[in-house]
Amino acid sequence: MFVRGINAIYAQAMDIEARKAKSFAFFCNALMEMIHHHHTLEEELVFPFYESRMGANAMGHNVEQHHDFLPGLEDFEAYVKDVLNGKAVYSGDLTIKKLDSFADIMVKHLREEIPTLKSSRIRATCTEADLKSLNESIGKRILEGVSISTMLPLGIILHDKSSEPKYRPIPKAIIWFGQYVLWHIHSDAWAFGPSDAFGKPKPGFEAKA
Repeated sequence: MFVRGINAIYAQAMDIEARKAKSFAFFCNALMEMIHHHHTLEEELVFPFYESRMGANAMGHNVEQHHDFLPGLEDFEAYVKDVLNGKAVYSGDLTIKKLDSFADIMVKHLREEIPTLKSSRIRATCTEADLKSLNESIGKRILEGVSISTMLPLGIILHDKSSEPKYRPIPKAIIWFGQYVLWHIHSDAWAFGPSDAFGKPKPGFEAKA
């Protein structure tokens, strides 16, 4: 999901017209905020929870990798905010340069993190009650920490229904609201997503066989 968003920025960064720069910056900023919130949630809630069951430092390498790419991510986030707020002029070259400073490190982390969060490992140390409690805490933090009017449409356009037909466990009514109501609030920005409002990949962003 995050990788699809990063790829969408790379694919379009050099072709952004001046009149669309703020819309593109909004898309980039929303993605950075989503990634930033995700990793903060992991460090402050998810990883401590798992380490309380798996043992101290069980997630230590994941946290170390977060710190490796965080400075670059924050620098890029500050830049796109400046473009969005009219404090900086958009530059495709600068966008790619700043993205290059952290993207590869972050993608490497996302791939290496998967084995540490395998369901078999988690279920060997956590009960169903544990996981239910964790999911409830995560849901509460998400509602408190993000703008649903932004994050829900963003999640939809980052989704690829061709490779994963079902959305994550979100009620259909909420998905409908995101597609038919919230998406239109910033449709100019969501137009830069790798999928449309229904999760259908745009040409060039299809999953590789």
